[in-house]
Amino acid sequence: MTTRRVRACALQEIPPGTAIPIDGLPPLVVFNVEGELCAMDDVCSHAFAVLSEGHFDGTAIECPLHMSRFDPRTGDPLCGPATEPVRTHPVELDGEDVIVHVGGR
Repeated sequence: MTTRRVRACALQEIPPGTAIPIDGLPPLVVFNVEGELCAMDDVCSHAFAVLSEGHFDGTAIECPLHMSRFDPRTGDPLCGPATEPVRTHPVELDGEDVIVHVGGR
């Protein structure tokens, strides 16, 4: 699968325990989970709600519509009603820039 590099933000903009939505196609959300940067589509796999509008507790994101929770590192649902994972994307640092490889795993 072909990927494209998208600059999401500067590393200093996303301290541990925070998330940043990134406009684009597809819309993305980038997380800093205990120092690990990760990214996933910003759409719930259950009811297509915008995940970044939900609560991020530092390790899981909760969908604002039906309260499904997802692990940002894997995209896996942690509780229902969602049963399908959200697509994740590899993240790398390029100097101080956080880069998402869109179209990844």
